[in-house]
Amino acid sequence: MTKIRTYDPKKSKLIMAGEFDDKDKSFYKKCKPQHFMKIVGGYGIQEDVIQQLKEMDCEKIYLTTNTGKYVNPFKDWLARDIKVLNYGHGKQRFFPLSRMERVILTKESA
Repeated sequence: MTKIRTYDPKKSKLIMAGEFDDKDKSFYKKCKPQHFMKIVGGYGIQEDVIQQLKEMDCEKIYLTTNTGKYVNPFKDWLARDIKVLNYGHGKQRFFPLSRMERVILTKESA
């Protein structure tokens, strides 16, 4: 797993954005409840991280939240209707939770 970091201008420091698994070409991000953006009904990933993931041929994005685990194809994050907004933490792409697939955990995957 490769740790992906980005600069957060509001915090004036590097932050951990998530981890990229080279084997399954997936990005894994843990989201705290305060990361949920009510305005868009979803979660954001910094635009520079999205560009890094594009260069790494990312195929899927997994988000772990306080309400469950979600997955969707990386290409969905690049769709024209996905908003790139800046609420002080730098440009981020915000993806609606309603468009994410909930991961059902089994005993083997838990």
